[in-house]
Amino acid sequence: MKQSRIVALLACWAIAPAAMAQDLSPYMGGPVELVEAPNGAIANKKILDGIDQVGWTGPTIDTPAEGIWHFGGYGLAPIAVIDTDEGLIAFDTGDSKHDGELLLAAIRTVSDKPVKAIIYGHSHTVLGAGVLAEGNDDVMIIGHPNLNEVYEENQKSSGIPAYFNEIGPYLTARALIQFNSYLPAEGPDAFVVPLTLTDTDSAFIPVNTPVEDGQEMTVLGVRMQFFTKYGSDDKVHTTVWLPDRKILLTTMLWSSPPQLYSVRGDVFRDPREWIAGLKFNRDLGAEVLISAGAKAVVGKENVARILEGYLDGAAFVLDQSLRGILGGLGPDELREFVQFPAYLDEIPNNLQNYGEISSYSPAIFYQSVGWYDNDAANLKPVTPRAEAERIVPLMGGRDAVLAAASAAMEEKEFSWAAHLVNYLYQLDPQDADVRQLKADALRQMAYVSTGGNDRAHMMSQALSLEGKVTIPRLIPPAPQTISSSPTTYVDYFRVRIDPVKSGETNSFVRFDFDDGTSAGLHIRRAVAEFIATPDDYARHPDITLALSGESWAGLYLGAATPAELIASGEIKVTGDADEAARLIDLFDRFRPEQSVVIPPALKSHNR
Repeated sequence: MKQSRIVALLACWAIAPAAMAQDLSPYMGGPVELVEAPNGAIANKKILDGIDQVGWTGPTIDTPAEGIWHFGGYGLAPIAVIDTDEGLIAFDTGDSKHDGELLLAAIRTVSDKPVKAIIYGHSHTVLGAGVLAEGNDDVMIIGHPNLNEVYEENQKSSGIPAYFNEIGPYLTARALIQFNSYLPAEGPDAFVVPLTLTDTDSAFIPVNTPVEDGQEMTVLGVRMQFFTKYGSDDKVHTTVWLPDRKILLTTMLWSSPPQLYSVRGDVFRDPREWIAGLKFNRDLGAEVLISAGAKAVVGKENVARILEGYLDGAAFVLDQSLRGILGGLGPDELREFVQFPAYLDEIPNNLQNYGEISSYSPAIFYQSVGWYDNDAANLKPVTPRAEAERIVPLMGGRDAVLAAASAAMEEKEFSWAAHLVNYLYQLDPQDADVRQLKADALRQMAYVSTGGNDRAHMMSQALSLEGKVTIPRLIPPAPQTISSSPTTYVDYFRVRIDPVKSGETNSFVRFDFDDGTSAGLHIRRAVAEFIATPDDYARHPDITLALSGESWAGLYLGAATPAELIASGEIKVTGDADEAARLIDLFDRFRPEQSVVIPPALKSHNR
């Protein structure tokens, strides 16, 4: 009896197909109105109708409260500046040195007072600080107690921060797509929301006044309370509360729903933490909310309404994703199942102009369940190419698949068209007709999208398929990044071993750098074990390489071969020089088309 009741309960819990929303999707022929943006971009009207309520399409200075300016549209994120008798207090500084320069010029249009204090609300918006400080060494830099450490770790990484730092170059390449590096600024294929990084330099100043959660302090005569407990896409946030004026300066409210997953790839962002932070912000009862990610909100009731609708949006995505999983839905089904109801869609800051929530539920699925969707037929799937080799003949061959994809385009079923033509692309990625039809499908998907990230990826790949832009698969770190921390990159080098080349090799290679550091790699057939302290390792080195950090950077990036560096004397070998060159050649090298260097400004960027 008990077992039959459980079976009946599970059956009742199953999600009905009618709950799915794919037929309403603009990617599959659902209703959508396309308009032309001021820069000529063809865009979903929903973006242009809503973006001015929550964000800026150009440089703007708002005054949400007396003595406080809010500067938006000068870069990726806005900053706030508080006017005091003793000088100015800046809340955030921009995502790059160039942002800082634009912001300082804008500040000088409203005040000639020096910036005497800077508060870092977020670790991504610290790169313009040196510009705002104007060389003043006495500027108070307030921030999370762990912010300096996070910044330094990011500078040592091999690219955009990742769960596994070794794949930083791969995520960096995807990040450049996300931030519109390959899209034109004007014309039908241009970006709509200007999410771009325009500089590669940093003017970071370390935190010299760390604050703890709940700490109170008077800054230039202004009483403030700081909160550092909660994070979002970054774990070192600082929220500022002005209790005497009921003003909240926060990094938790964006102009788009909480970015629970970035399509470029990222460390999992726990929705529970972001939701908890939003609840805390709401419960302060602010009369003015000044955001580091959106336009300010004024009025106690308005602030409460916006924050509650925003946190309910995040909670809806989490809870309905979990409900869908309990109902037997897999990651692809969750994309269409989790759609905002109308009342949440009407909250201005829930405008999906940065990311689209259809990308978030699969990330929640993978974090909580893993890749397996509980359909045993998918436990041992064929490769995409093997599937294409078998399914294209069943569909009638190349011409029949092209015709079906073209028919889908006529029906405005762009996702289906892209899916169909992808079978042919797997078989021959150089087929001109296939490339163009795939580009056409991706372009139309980009036009109807609302999310800036989604548009950037779809449009960039469309342009690449047409040969209009070249998108590298990997973007290696800068030589100076490698040379400043050479042993870190000995560790990262291990993942590049080619098990076919290495064969029966069993050798221990020691690296002695001119900065006094050492590390090693024990190559045991198909694995290279990183040895952090070679002096303590049980095996003596078979080969020792003495070199500078700069020479190692050249070797790591493939700028020179090991044989060339050994012959020139840049690498001094203890042991067999030919064997040393052979051992290093067991590892993959960056190819010339992958040699674009990571912009340093991206290193701390994790949006």
